[in-house]
Amino acid sequence: MKRLVIAAALLLAVLGATAFHSQYLTKLTDGYCEQLKQAAVLADQDNWPRALELTEQTLAAWERHDFYLHTLLRHVDIDNIRLTFHEVVEYLRLAEPDQYTAANARLITQLALLAEAERLDLKNVL
Repeated sequence: MKRLVIAAALLLAVLGATAFHSQYLTKLTDGYCEQLKQAAVLADQDNWPRALELTEQTLAAWERHDFYLHTLLRHVDIDNIRLTFHEVVEYLRLAEPDQYTAANARLITQLALLAEAERLDLKNVL
């Protein structure tokens, strides 16, 4: 009986940690996506310096969570997002609207898919 209680407690702890991670990652990526969308609006208004500043702030925030992200997520996903961040920053520096728009949309999608992949739902469990 004691083993069953310990096993159940461990299972609940893992389930709780998984739910926390999913919620935390969703909150994190939603914030980044919102900032990147704001940067896109600024770029559409030809305010390239402010769009660049906001995107660099978002990249810095992403990199501050590097240890957490690399510990709990697939490295290839994290590395691809970092590469796309740098691509977006370069297009902003060059003020290339077409390439920037496409790269920024790809980055937002990558962030949304990352959070979706970690969501605790039937689709991800099966």
